[in-house]
Amino acid sequence: MKAVHCPRIGIIGAGGHGREVAQTVARVNGADDRSPRRELAGFFDDNCDDARVKRLGFEILGPCASADLPCLVGIGSGAIRRTFDEVVETAPPTIDMSALVGDDVTIGPGAVVFANAMITTNISLGRHVHIGRGASIGHDSVVRDYASVMPLGSISGGVTIGEAAFIGTGALIRQGLTIGAGATVGMGAVVLQDVAPGATVVGNPARQIG
Repeated sequence: MKAVHCPRIGIIGAGGHGREVAQTVARVNGADDRSPRRELAGFFDDNCDDARVKRLGFEILGPCASADLPCLVGIGSGAIRRTFDEVVETAPPTIDMSALVGDDVTIGPGAVVFANAMITTNISLGRHVHIGRGASIGHDSVVRDYASVMPLGSISGGVTIGEAAFIGTGALIRQGLTIGAGATVGMGAVVLQDVAPGATVVGNPARQIG
């Protein structure tokens, strides 16, 4: 994947998830040539104690609505990332230096692939998709815009993750399934059947609770 030049960016959201995005940008700047090196100007956030941000050497540049730079959205909710995508210029994708990204993989603008994730082959990641630490996406899968796969989530081959769906930490998704748009798969769930749009499933085997 060819790196796109983007010299100066911001991050929307200075909470824990946003600070993890910042750390990924820093690691890319240090050692990786698959994502563009870029200057991280700071964070845009509406209500944040900036002491933790300052310890990272950054500052709060202003409220989210004032963002005037291309941005990554450092917020765990895909639905919220979608709202910012409609009003803020999007930065190119960011791929951690330790992530393994195979051949024939497309990664959309604003996406973040965190440390030790594995993206195998013939995979499409949409706009502002977040693939968490140590998560894996199997061959021939599609992760649509604004979806989130949290740390250690394991997506088998041929799976479709719908727009703004949320896959919780350590969840397992069987091959060939479809997780509907806006669905939530709970932490550690073992999903053996398709999940309807907007549904919430939990447990082993996963059952719908909402």
